[in-house]
Amino acid sequence: MRDMFKRRGWAVVRAAASKPVDLVCMKDGHTVIVECKYNKKYITWREVEPLIQLADKAGAEPVVALAVKRGRPVLRSLEKWDFFKP
Repeated sequence: MRDMFKRRGWAVVRAAASKPVDLVCMKDGHTVIVECKYNKKYITWREVEPLIQLADKAGAEPVVALAVKRGRPVLRSLEKWDFFKP
């Protein structure tokens, strides 16, 4: 996921031990915080609530990346409830 953002010109910081988020991505004054979930088709409110709260405090857009084996990850903006395209 980190490399996908980097290839598209984003500055990316990977959080140690995935706490509180996996990636912080910045480009052109826009900040996105990304939580990556692998081998999951959905995510619960309990899993996204801390991400949304942190994004609100930081003025960033919360994004969840859902990926399954051998599939392309699906990025969803929790702010806009739509697909996210880096």
